[in-house]
Amino acid sequence: MERSKISKGILSLVESPITPYIILCLLAIFMLSPIVLMFFNSLKTITEAFSWPPTILPREPSLEAYIRVFSSDVPLTLRNSAIIAMSTTVIVVCVALPTAYALSRYPYKGSRVALLFFLASRIIPPLSLLVPFYLLLSHLRLVNTLLGLIIIDTYLSLPLIIWMLKGFFDEFPQELIDSALIDGCSKLGAFIRVVLPVTSVAIAAAAIITFLWTWNEFIYAMVFTTTSDASPITVGIFTFVGDEVIEWNSMCAVGIFTSLPAIVFFILAQKYIVEGLTKGAIKG
Repeated sequence: MERSKISKGILSLVESPITPYIILCLLAIFMLSPIVLMFFNSLKTITEAFSWPPTILPREPSLEAYIRVFSSDVPLTLRNSAIIAMSTTVIVVCVALPTAYALSRYPYKGSRVALLFFLASRIIPPLSLLVPFYLLLSHLRLVNTLLGLIIIDTYLSLPLIIWMLKGFFDEFPQELIDSALIDGCSKLGAFIRVVLPVTSVAIAAAAIITFLWTWNEFIYAMVFTTTSDASPITVGIFTFVGDEVIEWNSMCAVGIFTSLPAIVFFILAQKYIVEGLTKGAIKG
């Protein structure tokens, strides 16, 4: 009897409509806890940041870390990140749209080979390409420049965005394109006037994902930049890691300072990201 009661209790708990919300709340708390702790650490002094045992809440909240961040090169690196991310996003979307549409609607003998080529370029671990890319950028005199990072980030993002957009265009109703052609539109006109407006969700998702990937890129930026004039914010954060001391409160402050825009941006655009990923993944 007791086992049956326990079994019924567990079954009723599992079938309860509240259970999914409880699980989601626990997951949200688990995933948000590092951000909350980072915010608390950013309000500590450098002395308290190294105190033992460590404290969760700051004993004497201070803006010392934020003053240190704003007086450093972080604002300059933040500007560089904005330029790199926005430029890469525009280039990737403008190149990926016609490429994915052509591969989807106008296949030819080598179209599958081209698709496999794009996929193979991302199968190779990016770390293994550091030396070849460094040699290439050195010959082009693009080391420690914003243009060099834009080229690298475009290479890293373009193949996957093409695959994602191709999944959208594969699902696009051919009848709409045929109607536009009958009405007098050219193939390019049908693409611009019919296909692009209808697939705006896919385009937005591709742009958002490209922007976030580029914004968070670190390894290539760390290797290919030597001064703050070309370094993005990910490298700017790393400047607070010294040979002897790591300024944990300053690192947390710059982390809060730079992640808030991306978090707000993602919250506002999450509808497009989720819809873009799910629709683009149905058919490839």
